[in-house]
Amino acid sequence: MLYMRKEIIIIGGGIAGLNAGIELLQKGHKVTIIEKNSNVGGLCSGYDVNGFYIDACIHWLMGTQKSNALYELWNNIDAFNDDVRIIRLENFVTIDYNGTKVRVGRDLEKTRLEWINIAPEDKRNINKFFSIVKAMEKLMRYALKCKTKKSFMDLVKIIYKSPSIIKSMTMSREEYAKRFKNPALKFAVTNMMTGYNNMFFLFDVYSIFSQGNADVPSGGAKYMVERIKNRFISLGGILHLNEEVTGLEMEKGKVFAVKTSKNNVFSSDAVISTVDPRYILKKLLGNKYKVNKLERANKRVKLNPISSCFNVYVTIEGDISCIDGPTIYNIDPIQVGNTKVDYLLVRPYNFDLDYFVKDNKTVVSLFVDQNQEDYHYYKLLGEEELKKTEQRICDDLIAALIDKNPNLKGRVDYLTYFGPVELEKRTNTSYGALQAYSLTDLKSFYFTEGRVKGIKNLYCCGQWTRCIGGTPTALLTSHQIAKKIK
Repeated sequence: MLYMRKEIIIIGGGIAGLNAGIELLQKGHKVTIIEKNSNVGGLCSGYDVNGFYIDACIHWLMGTQKSNALYELWNNIDAFNDDVRIIRLENFVTIDYNGTKVRVGRDLEKTRLEWINIAPEDKRNINKFFSIVKAMEKLMRYALKCKTKKSFMDLVKIIYKSPSIIKSMTMSREEYAKRFKNPALKFAVTNMMTGYNNMFFLFDVYSIFSQGNADVPSGGAKYMVERIKNRFISLGGILHLNEEVTGLEMEKGKVFAVKTSKNNVFSSDAVISTVDPRYILKKLLGNKYKVNKLERANKRVKLNPISSCFNVYVTIEGDISCIDGPTIYNIDPIQVGNTKVDYLLVRPYNFDLDYFVKDNKTVVSLFVDQNQEDYHYYKLLGEEELKKTEQRICDDLIAALIDKNPNLKGRVDYLTYFGPVELEKRTNTSYGALQAYSLTDLKSFYFTEGRVKGIKNLYCCGQWTRCIGGTPTALLTSHQIAKKIK
């Protein structure tokens, strides 16, 4: 099918912008991406600090299994190819609760038996937990190929045949964990996944991992994004870095031009915004237009918390076998922003020796969740007080790591950190979000079609158009928007 060649401007060079750009170039359109930072990637980024490589995004990536819809999209933009080594992780996470290690492994049967060995008194509820994960595996296989009416109806049947799946949509992880007697299992179920999403999302994500559709491309975010950028440019895409969109010129309900911080003006037949819609609506459109679903989510802080983080990167010299892959420890409470956290996710990157281990030192991240209230806490601090507070948090999290692993004393060196304030500066996301609004309940679910009422040729895609958000959402929503532009 032939299309009329259009001038398309994309605001933001993250995964959504790059994917939309590539698909539209493949249709024959002229595409320009305008990115405020010095490189593309957005939240999916990696960079070098003191000679060490930091991955600020990927712990594993959904869609690494061949012959599913997500893999096809990743492959089309060269995120994966035959030359990229895909690294398989055996553990989703290990929870270390006062020395009791609860492993959440890829092999469901092996993991089930290990849990029963830890807590035989919880055998019935352990079996129930893993039966739901297996049902979710089947559900997600259908979800990733839901292209016909028949496959969609099959998906609906699976959901309604499993009352436990339906019930999990309304349950928090804390609430679900109460059914276990063993304190280690209670802590594990509550904390085995970061963020604020409910029990349904935990089953969903774990099932994607257990069926083998979540692995790590060697080199992580930085090198994956570089491949995607090269693919965009090779197709004739135009990329403007270190340039921010500062205005949209409107006429008769259409955006006919885009203005930038470098005093450039780009004419446009269509504009795709891949950044937080509130940034576009408030800063570029002067609050003249609204997306009501997003406004409602913004007001429901308890129902729709955003997922941000405080993430500290360190290097550890020598043997780190005491850390069993990604591990969540219960720790003495630490004040991080407005929140007192009693857990710490420690993620060693020794699974990829080519990139993350140097001079016998391994890059390790220390991660805790943050939300809107934490963001506001930081924003009330003056610049000097903020710096002191964030450094104190870094010191406290490093101390907590060493407290749980005393043999690491004297071998841990600080590299860098980022929190909600730093994320906001880098990506213009509301409240410094790492992911969009959480799925805490059926009432908290939302999605938008990517359109702003009153503007005919402005399209929005990316993680802010669906609850939960994240990289897969950015990929899928940009694919859907690219299909709409003929």
